Amino acid sequence: MSNTAGILKVVVVQGKRLVVRDFKTSDPYVKFKLGDQVAKTKVINSCLNPVWNEELTFSLTDSVGTLNLEVFDKDRFKADDKMGYAHVNIQPLVSAARLKQILKVSSGETTLRKVIPDSDNCLVRESCINCVDGEIVQELWLRLCGVESGEIELKLKLENPNPDSLSRSNFDVWRWVFV
Repeated sequence: MSNTAGILKVVVVQGKRLVVRDFKTSDPYVKFKLGDQVAKTKVINSCLNPVWNEELTFSLTDSVGTLNLEVFDKDRFKADDKMGYAHVNIQPLVSAARLKQILKVSSGETTLRKVIPDSDNCLVRESCINCVDGEIVQELWLRLCGVESGEIELKLKLENPNPDSLSRSNFDVWRWVFV
């Protein structure tokens, strides 16, 4: 059985340049999956640049490494249309929480890690993982895959991290410091 590593709060900020799936617009919502946990945002009607500012909460376990999302167009009389998908690796966030403990960072704002776009994520551009007044936070833009355009802005927060399940080893944490 997996240990609880903390609570992952996902703030779904906004989408931009989403694809048209109805006549001239779409009614988008975002569905997230982390391990066997699923959550979704509310539907924003007739909008290709929706603003959700909605917070979703997941229990983070030491065995979960990827947050997956899919964007859909809500349809009334038929199956919802796919508007793209994306994923982001959560392990750098967890490693940054362990680094925060090792460095004993608790106040102000400190950058713990920079994450660059690669095959482990759908980042549009480099993203920083910061400790802001003791909270581990990452703000990022994800490019939607499987469609011609679309991006989603998220803010990830790791709360109540469990120090016993945060890192694979001290070596692994220090390796991230110099990346």
